[in-house]
Amino acid sequence: MHQSFTRVAGYGLVLLLIFSSYSASAQWGYFSGSYQNNVNFFIRDKKIGAYNLPHYDNLKVGTDNWLNLNYTNEKYQLDIGVRMDFFYNSILRVPTTPYTGVGLGNFFIRKKIKDLTITAGYLYDQIGTGIIFRSYEERALGIDNAILGARLEYDVKGMLKLKAFAGAQKLKFSIQKPLILGFNAEGDFATKNNIIFKPGIGVINRSMDQDNINSVVATIESYDTAGRFVPKYNTYAVTAYNTISGGGFTWYVEGAYKTTEAIKKDQIRDAKDTLINSAGNCVYSTLNYSQKGLGITLQFKRTENFYLHTSPNPTEALFDGMLNFLPPVSRQNSLRLPSRYFAPSLENRELAFGAEITYSPSRKMTFTAQGSYIRDFILKKYNPSNETFFAEALLEARFKPNRNLEIEVGFQFAEYNKFIYRKEGEHDVRAYTPFAEVSYKFNKKMSIRAEVQYQHVKKDYGQWIYGLLEFNVAPRWSVAVSDMWNFDPNPDINPYDNHYYSVFLGFTEGPHRFTIAYVKQVEGIVCTGGVCRLEPAFSGVKFGVNSTF
Repeated sequence: MHQSFTRVAGYGLVLLLIFSSYSASAQWGYFSGSYQNNVNFFIRDKKIGAYNLPHYDNLKVGTDNWLNLNYTNEKYQLDIGVRMDFFYNSILRVPTTPYTGVGLGNFFIRKKIKDLTITAGYLYDQIGTGIIFRSYEERALGIDNAILGARLEYDVKGMLKLKAFAGAQKLKFSIQKPLILGFNAEGDFATKNNIIFKPGIGVINRSMDQDNINSVVATIESYDTAGRFVPKYNTYAVTAYNTISGGGFTWYVEGAYKTTEAIKKDQIRDAKDTLINSAGNCVYSTLNYSQKGLGITLQFKRTENFYLHTSPNPTEALFDGMLNFLPPVSRQNSLRLPSRYFAPSLENRELAFGAEITYSPSRKMTFTAQGSYIRDFILKKYNPSNETFFAEALLEARFKPNRNLEIEVGFQFAEYNKFIYRKEGEHDVRAYTPFAEVSYKFNKKMSIRAEVQYQHVKKDYGQWIYGLLEFNVAPRWSVAVSDMWNFDPNPDINPYDNHYYSVFLGFTEGPHRFTIAYVKQVEGIVCTGGVCRLEPAFSGVKFGVNSTF
């Protein structure tokens, strides 16, 4: 398999170079690309928990690299792309385990013929919000679950878009064996009263291979007779959704159903990989209202056994084999301490509510109130152990007294069930976090920003204080220093009053950006785009290069 992919990579690069050189002489198109490089230098620090891992004890250095090359021919409506990936002692996929691999990370050829678009190669796509299918790349978390196959897209007079695809999901530099088939139809209609409807439907079929079925059968046969069942090769998932817009309102609703298959009993409460035979469903909705100075957003989601992967068999990395994306309801905060507690979507059982109100009485003031609440959907009277999974309340105010000064102050309360989301610790970690941020522009190029945050939490690490000072000289220089201090630690979690320092320097020259940072990072949940994972403590130097051409 690896040799065949290497040959494909070689053919793809040769083809791309031929097209790019021909375009340079005939001026039929243009050539573009990008390069990203991340290097981690590991410095052992037993006090914060950065030790007893291969990177700190022996390897010391790890690097990730992506070189992306694209050719676009607008005259012939043709796009070709190739991406080479290089990983050496990388911590991206599994932060505790070094990974080394070099190969073809992505390639595609896309051709448009009137209203039909044909794409072959690695496909990134989603249906609706991704509840039944989403293939995407999230480099910060080591996610790259593209589908290797072919896709047809047909546009019917700008009112209806049809899409069908087939392939197998990527796994490192090879592919997984289960076959994925999908169909999606989306409409775009408007009434005379300017009410817009955007309905859609989608269907996914996952057909497991013999090796995966044999592994599932072996697991089931190890159970007592009462827990055994016959697994199925094929699983189907269907979704229907619609967006209605008009009069300042936008309402999105989506309902999805998945047929019976072997799934893990309860990934949160049950540490064992026990399989059960179950169908799944999910309902998700958002309602938005906006007018001058006012914005309101309401969210709702109910999920039951919507585990949708290429196979229920255990995988090496947390996100390997993930076919779908369940949109989270909790807010993903950008500030350091408020972002420590975030509730990613649960696949087994979840009932989630969210609301946010933004009010701007003038251009100089904006107030935000946000809240979310997540629990098991089984009522407490039928399930006495039912408990809150997550709750958050946040108040925030932004003031801009003049064109150069901006002030933000706020307060967050979060109740976090650490046992549910981390399989360890307390059920009711409560955090109280006031925060403030001040930004000031000296002139068009020079600016300074300061953050101060305090967090009171007894059942986790203890009390924190965080401070950051950042100075920017646009468009080239950025310098920042920060400290996250666990000044009153919980001895059951951490006996040391650790400082987590960070010093950052960034330089931009045209399309090239270089960064270097000395970082100490506490162990915890890291989230990007609503997807989260637990990462160990980090101590060391991070160097990065981003370039486009």
